[in-house]
Amino acid sequence: MTIEEIKKRLQEIVDALEDENSEADTEALEEESRNLTAELKRLEGLESRKSIAQKINDGALSINNVTPVKEERDEGNVYSTMEYRKAFMKYVLSGEKSAELRADATTKTTDIGSVIPTTIMNKIYEKIENFGKIYSKITKTNFKGGLSIPTSSLKPSASWVAEGSTSDKQKKPTGDVVFAYYKLQCKVAITLEAGTVSLEIFEDTVAKNITEAMVKALEIAVFQGTGVKQPTGIETEVEATEIESVDYATLVNIESNVDEAYDDTAEYYMTKKDFLTKVIGLVDSNKQPIARVNIGIDGKPAPVLFGRPVNYTPAEVLGNVFTVVGDLADYVMNSNYQMTMKKYIDEDTDEEVSKCTLIADGKLASKQSFQVVTIKTTTPTNK
Repeated sequence: MTIEEIKKRLQEIVDALEDENSEADTEALEEESRNLTAELKRLEGLESRKSIAQKINDGALSINNVTPVKEERDEGNVYSTMEYRKAFMKYVLSGEKSAELRADATTKTTDIGSVIPTTIMNKIYEKIENFGKIYSKITKTNFKGGLSIPTSSLKPSASWVAEGSTSDKQKKPTGDVVFAYYKLQCKVAITLEAGTVSLEIFEDTVAKNITEAMVKALEIAVFQGTGVKQPTGIETEVEATEIESVDYATLVNIESNVDEAYDDTAEYYMTKKDFLTKVIGLVDSNKQPIARVNIGIDGKPAPVLFGRPVNYTPAEVLGNVFTVVGDLADYVMNSNYQMTMKKYIDEDTDEEVSKCTLIADGKLASKQSFQVVTIKTTTPTNK
């Protein structure tokens, strides 16, 4: 196909994906779009090199004037090229959508926009891992949505075998996890001057803004997600245990219910206020405190309960529970690790908004390590 034929076909794909009444196979169209986009980049590169060679032959361009451009490129990844990164920057800052972005507009059928470059995505996930105390502990996968994934694939096991033989298949039944396609969206403000900002500063700013907007929503979903148009959270899947009040015997009972297999990995998650007001003052039968606050190697207090780390978790993330105990590695967040950004005008405020969209889903691979504990609320009686 020629460059013109490829561009024409890409536009046909865009029209088909934007048509709500279309019965076309969206996955097949997306795959075709990615292949055509890669081919378009290759052909345009050839045309560019032919043009330069012709100018040199004609004497219109000196070889000394041609400066090779080094770019950060992953082989076969359009979104890592310098051309795409600069085109994306121009789109976000000025709203100008160049050919590089229009060609890739079909990557997301759910919300047509421009795919965020790989360089920015790497920075976003690096920042999320460091910034989010919850997100950094969960398991991340990139299975295709809609597939039934055996939990044994998410939590593999090993066994000893005799020489020359293979391990037996696990005889105990395993459940299945099906990941759906859910959209997590956030509005980000990019307040930079289009004419003066450098590419590096732009990418750092975008990554910072998206990280701060996304991380809280992701962590709330891990605990409280309803499973309706969003991930299914721990508190939705694990039946809560209600206690009358927080005392020594109650906490011992909670700790005794931690499965021995998770003795080294399960941790407590509760608000800082609940730990300091309801737990830190409790003592055992010998009047020794059951909870302690040690000083970590970074000089920060490290709360501990029964030798288990206590993670201070904001109330808006944890929800209306006293504590969640478990190994967050058993919670799986599935995503294609790709985001799109779309600019639009808010008709109510006449403001230009940049909207970022991530496709993801999350579920528990195993409930075995988890406990959700709530405190019974008493309703005052009228005298």
